[in-house]
Amino acid sequence: MNSDGIPIHNGRINLSSTSGVAAYADTAPAPTADDNGRKGWLHVKASGTQKLNYYFYSEGSAPVTLANLENAYFVGIINNWTNFQNIPFLVVYTKPQGAGDGGSWYRTKRTFGVHTGTGAITLGMRTQFSMFANPTPTFPFENVVLNSPTVVGPNVSTEEILTIAVATDSSSADGTSVLISHVGWKARGGHSAANPNLLLSGS
Repeated sequence: MNSDGIPIHNGRINLSSTSGVAAYADTAPAPTADDNGRKGWLHVKASGTQKLNYYFYSEGSAPVTLANLENAYFVGIINNWTNFQNIPFLVVYTKPQGAGDGGSWYRTKRTFGVHTGTGAITLGMRTQFSMFANPTPTFPFENVVLNSPTVVGPNVSTEEILTIAVATDSSSADGTSVLISHVGWKARGGHSAANPNLLLSGS
């Protein structure tokens, strides 16, 4: 923890780096550094079906299965409000296997979004959004546990994770403005030490 009680990141992705460009991949328009100097990547939707996708998991020396994924989270700031479509969500994709895949490039897609019954979300304030309760680390901000996932595909616990992403809805209102500063996940079982907390740096 730093002096403000915020967990110290153990990794970072710089916006202008090769890994940064790969992480925001098909995001449109591309994210920028925040115009108010806050940490994170700022995405402002201009028009049409633009949205953000920040892919922040890639496999290391051993795969992580759906059963072994204990939690995932992002820390974000919602800068304006039209409806719940302004709020980002988490998506977990598993590796395609061929026959029976749920999509052209993944087998199963689990989407964790904000429940419309969630209490008030304060605009301009950092909030930690997590798949399940008690994320590790827990940030000293507002904490929102995302809804049970909607699922496309077989959804078998032994499937290996391909990637995890923070995303927004392509049907959100023009001008939707979101700042994402941290992303991370925790794996259990043989991956008990896997607990990345990544800073998305605007540099």
